[in-house]
Amino acid sequence: MPIPKRQRSPLIRKYLNVSRSAQPEARRLGELKPVEPAARREGLPVLGDDQVYVLKYGTDYHTTWCQVVADTWDQAPRRLLVTTLAAVGARTRCAECDQHAKAARTAASQEYHQQTRPTPEPPPDVVVPLKVIGMAHGILFLAAGQEYRERLKETAVEPATPLYVDGRRDGLVVRLDSAHDEPLLLVQLDPRATFRNGPYQVRLRHPLRRSATKPYAVESVEYVKTAP
Repeated sequence: MPIPKRQRSPLIRKYLNVSRSAQPEARRLGELKPVEPAARREGLPVLGDDQVYVLKYGTDYHTTWCQVVADTWDQAPRRLLVTTLAAVGARTRCAECDQHAKAARTAASQEYHQQTRPTPEPPPDVVVPLKVIGMAHGILFLAAGQEYRERLKETAVEPATPLYVDGRRDGLVVRLDSAHDEPLLLVQLDPRATFRNGPYQVRLRHPLRRSATKPYAVESVEYVKTAP
């Protein structure tokens, strides 16, 4: 009694038909020369220098783990191959991989320009004298002369900027208000600190990169000892 032929499922028949139709077109683009990936991470092939992903019977090559590569690995991992960039033949780069490459180039260019952006020269008067004009609710109000107004407009206050009295940290600079003719620095005194009435000074420096919104920043505010 003849053995009946097994009927292939519709999904398998569809896959075979698509593969047969894609074979001639893929061959015209050049012979595939698979190579071993540079590494494997949890089974996944990892590209090395000048390596790309290609699909068996595919017309594109892939430089990143894009959605097409991920779907192929999930559904038919044997169709995912690794080859060298020089061996892709007439295959074109995947559109999604091309977008990734453009985004990476843009990010690298922006980072390069940020790193090579010229740093402004330090101000000639890095120390600005201050005077006490009041204190209320633990806030010390210090004023700078009108001649320093434009410089202090270009100065930022970064978090944890200290007030030093005799080398001891006695408070934190809260805000710099340069809108008035006499620019004001507001300092939150430490509750344990003893208030010192007398001359103070502010030191300027370049800002930290993460908060470089202005060319200068407050380095510290210091109490100035006067001669006895």
